Amino acid sequence: MLFILLLLGSVDCYLMNNPEPPSSEHTLAEQVQMLMEQIIHLQNDVSDLKNQISVLNAKDLSIAFFAYLKNDLVNVTKGTSLSFSGIRTNIGNAYDPLHGIFVAPASGSYNFAFSGSAQPASQDHGLHIFLKKNGVSEMYVFFDHNSHEWIQHGGSVVLHLNKGDRVWLEVGDRWGSNILGGSRAADNAYHSHFSGFLVQAD
Repeated sequence: MLFILLLLGSVDCYLMNNPEPPSSEHTLAEQVQMLMEQIIHLQNDVSDLKNQISVLNAKDLSIAFFAYLKNDLVNVTKGTSLSFSGIRTNIGNAYDPLHGIFVAPASGSYNFAFSGSAQPASQDHGLHIFLKKNGVSEMYVFFDHNSHEWIQHGGSVVLHLNKGDRVWLEVGDRWGSNILGGSRAADNAYHSHFSGFLVQAD
């Protein structure tokens, strides 16, 4: 159908530009060749317009999430991916609360932030949380040696992601007894949470 419309448009364009009957110097083959060249030009224009529309749609994307830890995590093992299953915001549904993984729906620059609270312990202890992009560490937050009171640490990072790239939080080095605080539902006290948003699409 598109080919037929382009062909008709090319014929109309040709007739408008050539109101007089073609001279004998122009054979039928030459006329067909000129029409085909115009069709190819129009096809290229359509392709360019589609690409421009795709770019504009990507720039209008709204992607943002805020997820929190519902329950305390006690002595999680190294290599464990953290799942923040409490959801306050998940615009675009790019964050999977079941597995704790964010999958980029579009290429662009993204901001990610993590904040956690750790309970004190009488013995020496430590807990390191890494932000991973496709398995590569991009940022880490540590909770070490707090023996008398709660501590709250956090960090943020801006990353360029390609569509389909995956981001999550993972336990790194740990020793001793560690408790990463969950939430207190009575007053929405989110002791540990993970968030991110699209800054600018490519």
